[in-house]
Amino acid sequence: MVCNHVRSVIVATILSAVLLGSTIAPVTAQTAGNSGQVIGSPDIDINAPTQEFEPGTQAELKLEVINRGSIRKGGPAEYEDRVTTARGVVAEVESGSAPIEINTGPVGIGNVPTGTTSAPPVDITVRDGAEPGTYRVPVKISYASTRSVDFDSFGPEYNDFDRSRTKYVTIRVRSQSRFDIVDSTTTAQVGDRGNLTVTIENVGDRAARDASVAAASSSDELLFGTGSKSSTANVGSWEPGEQRVVEYTVEMVDDATLRAYSVDLTVNYRDTDGIDRDSRTLTTGVRPTAEQSFSVTNVSTNLRVGEEGTVSGTVVNDGPGAVTNPVVMFSPSNPNIVVDSSEYAIPDIEPGERANFEYTVTVSDAGSASVQQFNLTTRYRNARGDVRRSDVLETKARVEPKRDRFIVKSTTDKIEAGSDQAVTIQITNNGEKPLQNVEAKAFVESPLSSDNDEAIVTSLAANETAEFTIALSAAGDALPKTYPVSLDFQYEMPDGDSEVSKTYTTAIDVTEVEESGFPLPLVLGALVIIGIAGIGGWRRWSS
Repeated sequence: MVCNHVRSVIVATILSAVLLGSTIAPVTAQTAGNSGQVIGSPDIDINAPTQEFEPGTQAELKLEVINRGSIRKGGPAEYEDRVTTARGVVAEVESGSAPIEINTGPVGIGNVPTGTTSAPPVDITVRDGAEPGTYRVPVKISYASTRSVDFDSFGPEYNDFDRSRTKYVTIRVRSQSRFDIVDSTTTAQVGDRGNLTVTIENVGDRAARDASVAAASSSDELLFGTGSKSSTANVGSWEPGEQRVVEYTVEMVDDATLRAYSVDLTVNYRDTDGIDRDSRTLTTGVRPTAEQSFSVTNVSTNLRVGEEGTVSGTVVNDGPGAVTNPVVMFSPSNPNIVVDSSEYAIPDIEPGERANFEYTVTVSDAGSASVQQFNLTTRYRNARGDVRRSDVLETKARVEPKRDRFIVKSTTDKIEAGSDQAVTIQITNNGEKPLQNVEAKAFVESPLSSDNDEAIVTSLAANETAEFTIALSAAGDALPKTYPVSLDFQYEMPDGDSEVSKTYTTAIDVTEVEESGFPLPLVLGALVIIGIAGIGGWRRWSS
């Protein structure tokens, strides 16, 4: 039995070994197939697609990173990509011996697999006066990479390291036309046109052909010509060292802020090789002067409803420039106020100078006594000879109530019925201007009449009183009461215009005939008796 038991144990052990061997063999084979090592490295180079630059310009240096990564021992693709990729690439451009200044710090490019990757542009400035020629510019490249990858069933193991290398790119400073602004002046004025004059010199060592200078405004408040934001001046051939003066018409809008404005200038030309080129942008400033302004002082009026008067005052040139051929324009806002001539020419006035004006103004009978607003505008020519108008200058004046032209008074206040009477009339000039040839005419109605109802006063100064006489008759049967005597006047104003006054009325009383001496019946009786006695005596004497 022991033997049998031993035999069973031996058999079981052999079977177990066989089964165990069949299980382990595949695992060992799989492990051997998924393990290994990949070896490689990135091969970094740098290139500059933009190679030509002009002295005195600011430009972008564009870079390309080229990775020609190599594999020394291959393996799975993911591990080959790992060993050939430069990770976290940073490029830092240095000036070296090149006549440039680097305006941008290190630029990050990121991971760079095999192939070509564009880097962010680097801002550089080529020094003014840089000698034309070819220059090597150093570029320091820093990155991380994996030298090798060991992998098995437990995963990969990376052998990483950091690397920094200096590469070089070649740039060329070309010999070309170059331009600088020598001088810039302007006569621009807020709310007006002016000139922008710019002097530009070709400071390069090559001539420019078919050159033109394009100007552009970056503000809506500064415009060129007839309202454009740009303008181009043709220059033609332009030799080295030669200066050219270009002039533009510029306009500042009415509400432009009083400050400096930028104008960008670009010279477009054809170089000596026949290639069309653009210069770097040249910038000049335009600082306009303040808007031309005027003010009105010493305004005086004597306006009255129904009369002719004057509006006078003084215009002051508040600057900043002189004006020629100025005309003060008067514009009343009330249709009942009429101006004989709305334009009043004044002498040329320098800044700070003043000139007087005066208008003849008539307020119609339909006008009202009130404070009226008058609008004055100064029309003038600016330094360019262009006609301009100032802002409206507002002023106010009081219109006085209507008054009678004359004060009429009769010095004779009564007339007997059935009698004739010389009536004296006093007339006073109630206005402020002298009058000429004041003709008076009286109008009466029955029972009054007049066979001499006209009179004339040759002149009548302001506030002066004159007298004239008319003949007046009252009918015998006129009732004793007050009767009107109407008068009107035709006269001449100082300017020669004839006017007719309103009708004035004065009163005169008709009185009864006053009785005096013996009573009429007694007188008649006595005459009868005397007559009879006389007849009797005559008869006796004759017999």
